[in-house]
Amino acid sequence: MTTVLTDAFLNDVQTPSLVLDFATISDNYNRFTNSFPNGDVFYAMKANASFDIVQMVVNRGGGLEIASLAELEKALRAGATGERIICSNPIKNPQFLQRMNDADVYAVVVDSTFEVEKVARSMPGARVYVRLAVDNTGSVLPLAGKFGVDSDTALMLCDLAREHGLTPIGVSFHVGSQCLNPNNWVNAIAACGALWRRAAAHGHRFNFLDIGGGFPAGHYHDASIPTIEAIGAAVNAAIDQYIPFTPDLFLVLEPGRGLSGEAGQLVTTVEGKAQRGTATWLYLDAGVFNGLMETFEGFPPVVRLLADDADDRPMVRYTLAGPSCDSSDVMARDMEMPEVHIGERLVFIDVGAYTNEYAVPFNGFPIPEVVSLNLEYVWAGVEADEAFAVA
Repeated sequence: MTTVLTDAFLNDVQTPSLVLDFATISDNYNRFTNSFPNGDVFYAMKANASFDIVQMVVNRGGGLEIASLAELEKALRAGATGERIICSNPIKNPQFLQRMNDADVYAVVVDSTFEVEKVARSMPGARVYVRLAVDNTGSVLPLAGKFGVDSDTALMLCDLAREHGLTPIGVSFHVGSQCLNPNNWVNAIAACGALWRRAAAHGHRFNFLDIGGGFPAGHYHDASIPTIEAIGAAVNAAIDQYIPFTPDLFLVLEPGRGLSGEAGQLVTTVEGKAQRGTATWLYLDAGVFNGLMETFEGFPPVVRLLADDADDRPMVRYTLAGPSCDSSDVMARDMEMPEVHIGERLVFIDVGAYTNEYAVPFNGFPIPEVVSLNLEYVWAGVEADEAFAVA
């Protein structure tokens, strides 16, 4: 029976706590598979590497996108096979590459001549895909610049990979984190289609299209945020229009935040209050360094006061700060909220991704404790003896 997350429950947990609802994660997984009927979910473990989330994806037959040796080992412990693992991190050290080679990881990304040469040495004969640089306009956190190449360079890398005994199989891209514009995927797919045709003229046979992550969370409280279904419709139409017909097309999507973001609520306690000039400050037991790093990167927090009479209180503008002694430990300024008192609780919503993954016990303040609800969804559809064997 599904446990419903209530305010009474949130009032009962210690703080700071990250409450994860696996019923929501399960529902989002189903929405992705329904919205991308010809696609394969390869969960981006960097968003939230909770073993239970990884296990749920594996149990459903999904794949995993990894970026490090530690993520690979966790994926393998959850029962993932190499053919259901890819690596979309463009920079990989030799030890990691060699371990992926031993584990028969399906394919890895490249976006530089140096990486092609490195992969060829440590993963001889490996499948590779090249990462295109695409427009990130409309994303809360653009990822352009650090990774990705233009079409001419991508084609050169495919030729170079083949010369080094590797097998170029396709192309990937990333539209930016929390992308609010479905057309970013459409335009990127159009660019992939153009490269696909040029690669065919060079004798390459592509069948792998990785549309990356960037799927946003929070549409249920903000109608301007596109849904999984809306993005799926735009992507499916774009593939039909721009990608040359490929009977064995391997369409990969890498949801991270899109899968786990809406499942998380961070419960915090107001431990201090101060008047600094005209600004009223609230100091919480969770901040930028121990759970809310994304606010520092420009993600506007969605926060509510956990109080029965919140709707009846006067509205006040606050600066929200964390507990550390660092002056940059500030999550929001000039945020309008019902009047808040010391000892009361604030709840940050849509924080099931990039919360504990970014957190460190700076100044000795603790990382939020993870409280999991509805864990039965992790094992839904798995036979009891198989579940026992994995556990």
